[in-house]
Amino acid sequence: MYLLMTVCVLVATVMAAIWMILYFKYKDQFNEILEDVDDGIFTLKELYFIGLGAIDVFEKVKKKKISSSEKALEEMKKLSEVFGRANAELYYYIAHAGVISLFLTFAPIGLTLVCLMKSLMGLGIGVVLMFILPFGLRMGINSSVSNKKDELLSEFPKMVSKLTMLINAGMLVRRAWDEVANSNHEEALYEEMRITSKDIQEGMAIDRAMESFASRCGIKEIRKFSSIYVQAVNRGASESINSMKIMADEAWEQKKQLSKQKGEIASQKLLIPNMLMFVGIMIVVVVPMIASMLSGFNL
Repeated sequence: MYLLMTVCVLVATVMAAIWMILYFKYKDQFNEILEDVDDGIFTLKELYFIGLGAIDVFEKVKKKKISSSEKALEEMKKLSEVFGRANAELYYYIAHAGVISLFLTFAPIGLTLVCLMKSLMGLGIGVVLMFILPFGLRMGINSSVSNKKDELLSEFPKMVSKLTMLINAGMLVRRAWDEVANSNHEEALYEEMRITSKDIQEGMAIDRAMESFASRCGIKEIRKFSSIYVQAVNRGASESINSMKIMADEAWEQKKQLSKQKGEIASQKLLIPNMLMFVGIMIVVVVPMIASMLSGFNL
């Protein structure tokens, strides 16, 4: 135990020193970047300048950006689904800075608790502070990506049905897109449609704008739909309207299946607390009975 405490003190001292150096060097350098970051997702964002500073030092030493690897590009693709393609790299840095900042902040505290409490409980609390908080941040980001996809998939059937109905009624394909995009200002899918409309109005080619739309959404069904929509624009609605109708039907069926799966997952999640309650009730009922029986045998 003495050796463990000595190691904890040394590591905590070194990490605290690193934290202090980064704090005083970078405390005012990233205020504008972090000001608009959603603190509902990024916990304790006020400390993230420490992680950004650590990344800055690392990149200067390595002379290479951390966002240049294949793994980083894959992660940025996921982040673009929530924060947009233009902000994906920025939020990649912020996400990693958050993990580094929380680890450098709470690891010395956790290690110090190990020394102060001189017990396995102290070690347990220390581990929680060092690893659970940074891990929780990553889980929060992944949850945001998953929720965004679920929201897009939920609205997708309605959007395709509206668009198909307007085009089938004789409205121009491009105008039908804008009408549907402006019919809802609450859901994320329609916001992505409005971004696409703006891209086209600013001169972006329709196929490239739709490719960008599909990339931001990050869902294979929307990629397929985007391809069909581009065909409708380029070749005329008459050739593509049947494909859009079929896709609308498939989307509604998929939504039903997704709702069913969510219900099954929710019931499985409820099973664990129910089992715990059952075990608790059994302990409350059975243990006194066994104790009573044993006391009877002793008599």
